[in-house]
Amino acid sequence: MKSGDELAPRWGLVLSGGGARGIAQVGVLQAIHEIGLKPNCISGTSIGAIVGALFSAGMPPTKMLKLLSGKRFLNLFRLKPSLSGLLGMKYLEEVLEQHLPDTFEELEIPLHVFATNLSQGTCVDFHSGPVRNPVIASSSIPVLFQPVEIDGEKYVDGGVLNNLPAEACRSTCDYVLGVEVNKGKFTQNLNTMAHVALEVFYLVVNQNSLYGMQACDHVIRPEMKASFDLLDFSKAQKLFDIGYKQGQVWANDFLIER
Repeated sequence: MKSGDELAPRWGLVLSGGGARGIAQVGVLQAIHEIGLKPNCISGTSIGAIVGALFSAGMPPTKMLKLLSGKRFLNLFRLKPSLSGLLGMKYLEEVLEQHLPDTFEELEIPLHVFATNLSQGTCVDFHSGPVRNPVIASSSIPVLFQPVEIDGEKYVDGGVLNNLPAEACRSTCDYVLGVEVNKGKFTQNLNTMAHVALEVFYLVVNQNSLYGMQACDHVIRPEMKASFDLLDFSKAQKLFDIGYKQGQVWANDFLIER
């Protein structure tokens, strides 16, 4: 039998936003990694941009899981009692500085990161030049985190306008796999304004995945329980396992068909 690389056409991987649920994407990556497949292009927004960037830089999925389930990462997304002050993303900045190169051009896999330009009202595709700030901007949930300034413009989470940015890979690849992690209920707690705001935000984000799903050849979209809170990284292993199982099914089918 030929290897996965010989059988596979040029294919792209698209990763959605979805908070802690994005760890399921790491499980999908582990299944892909084990079978010897490697995407020719990765596109992502929010947590998908973080996961995609780390994988593009060569980080093994098992190491990524350990990083995303660490205590400091848990604290990064812990809500304050109110939304009177926006949070910073200092720890994420430290993580990206340690594990990412300076530019997109230095990554092992071509990467597209999407963030929302607040003043222009557009979703911008970052794929060249400095890589860390676009990833941070793409992950800046507007109800929680400060906008990130890039070249004098303010940016927030790309999921505001495009939560599954498949078009970047669609234009260069024969086959596009999407991983969308927002199916199901979002939170069990609607008793605080913070959680209500997040629920509204991710309802919008969920709708913004629909166009991207239509542009994919296949979408891995696991059903998520409400207990998988968007900001709760303590269930990382369970989320990883969900993605891993569905990733195994896709990877085996992909090789058989080709």
